[in-house]
Amino acid sequence: MSSVRRRLAATFAATALLALSACGFEAQTNQQYQAAAGANSHGDVDVLNAMVVANEDGSGTVSAALVNKTDDQQSLSSVTATTLTGDELPVRGLRSLLPLPSQVLANLGFATDAGGFVITEGAEAGRYVKLTFSFTDAAAVTIEVPVVARTAEHEKVTGNEPTPTETAAE
Repeated sequence: MSSVRRRLAATFAATALLALSACGFEAQTNQQYQAAAGANSHGDVDVLNAMVVANEDGSGTVSAALVNKTDDQQSLSSVTATTLTGDELPVRGLRSLLPLPSQVLANLGFATDAGGFVITEGAEAGRYVKLTFSFTDAAAVTIEVPVVARTAEHEKVTGNEPTPTETAAE
């Protein structure tokens, strides 16, 4: 009877050892899930996947999806930027207000007649900046966002070229 118990104990120990050897500190279940590089903030106006895409000249284009969750139309009036230590970064902005109809997603960072927002200097890939999105009739949203390198993944985000309004004015 004791030999059966010993074999059973040995089998159990071997099975447990094999099962535990599959566990490790690098297992996928131990990794934080981050679906996208950008940051999100939810409120009257949702700011989704917000980031700054670095340009070759040291500037960076603000990219985000904005969803007006209020019942009334809003407009994006400005974006300001600072470093995490509070130093202001220069931002070139829209030529007109960007309308945000109720419950409609609007993309920021792609070529539009209104233009976009570009941090003209200090947008270094790998860093974070604090952006404040201001609206006509909704609370401002302040969010810390990453500055990401311009790669094929971000090729549709406009660079630091002039907006259509700037081209027409020259």
